[in-house]
Amino acid sequence: MDQENWKFVLDYLSAKEHASDNVQQIEQQEKKIQEWLSKDPAHQQELEQALWLWENTAMLPENDEWKESFSSIQASLLEEAPRKTIKFNFWLAAAAIFTAITLFTLFYKVQQPVLQHTSIAWITKSAGSGKMINVMLPDSTQIWLNSGSSISYPKNLHHADLRTVRLKGEAFFKVKRDPRHPFVVHSLNIQTRVLGTSFNIRAWQGHQTEVTVLTGKVAVSRDSAGTQSAAIHLLPNQKAVGNSAQLHLENVEDARAAMGWTEGKMVFDQLPVEEVFEVLERKYAVKISTDRSFKGCKLTAKFNNVSLNEVLQTIQISLDIHYTINKQTIYIKGGKCN
Repeated sequence: MDQENWKFVLDYLSAKEHASDNVQQIEQQEKKIQEWLSKDPAHQQELEQALWLWENTAMLPENDEWKESFSSIQASLLEEAPRKTIKFNFWLAAAAIFTAITLFTLFYKVQQPVLQHTSIAWITKSAGSGKMINVMLPDSTQIWLNSGSSISYPKNLHHADLRTVRLKGEAFFKVKRDPRHPFVVHSLNIQTRVLGTSFNIRAWQGHQTEVTVLTGKVAVSRDSAGTQSAAIHLLPNQKAVGNSAQLHLENVEDARAAMGWTEGKMVFDQLPVEEVFEVLERKYAVKISTDRSFKGCKLTAKFNNVSLNEVLQTIQISLDIHYTINKQTIYIKGGKCN
């Protein structure tokens, strides 16, 4: 990205941070950034890179040949600072970030000229119903895919400025730490950015997305029409819950419960019975047909790698249901909340 565009993005990020009470100004900035994003698909990745560098400590290439560029860019920014209404010390920080972004971009233009002019090929791995698979990405990041889930990643992931993947369903991640290449997960309307950590993402179509952190630190934001909201930063035993309209943080007693499915466990905490049956369909590769007599009922239970029959017997006792099994289809009738 050229210097003019970087400064445009920098002004956008600055306005969002310092004009929280000026709705009209924020809307104007949002409109400008949307127009800019629509001009070139590559602008989305450049904006993500700028967002990450804005919120985290930028790492500069350790190479003497960039010193001259650093000095000239910093000087030009500092000359413009008095004409801004923002305090001078803010522009010192902005100058450093802007310089880091520029050098970061120049560095990868030199190191990877071929990749920038090559169409990106994506690879997709899927876990069928009743199955769970482990995926090792080219950067040594490990991913456990839950039943009915899929993960897509670019073939050149190991060399990309941003290690971007797309998730459908649920997955547990152990991300290989690489400060120079942030790891970004897109799942429904939620974006998750990390450096190196372990976390679980549950992003089933029609339900709210949940991002639960086991170790490290994670930044989660809403992604609506290419626009990211302010990020929520999660620490261990915290989770973000939301969709394209809202996002909030919750504390959890033990984050390991969120990834218990990787060990065949199921934990239901006041979960609507309709959603319980969705989980069973994916895990045991069956179809569940009901008369919905139990509508409004919720289930609290824990199952440690047990058979489908054991689960159904527990639900039968808890909700007074009656079930029959015909091959891969389960028919359920009756049911009431205790």
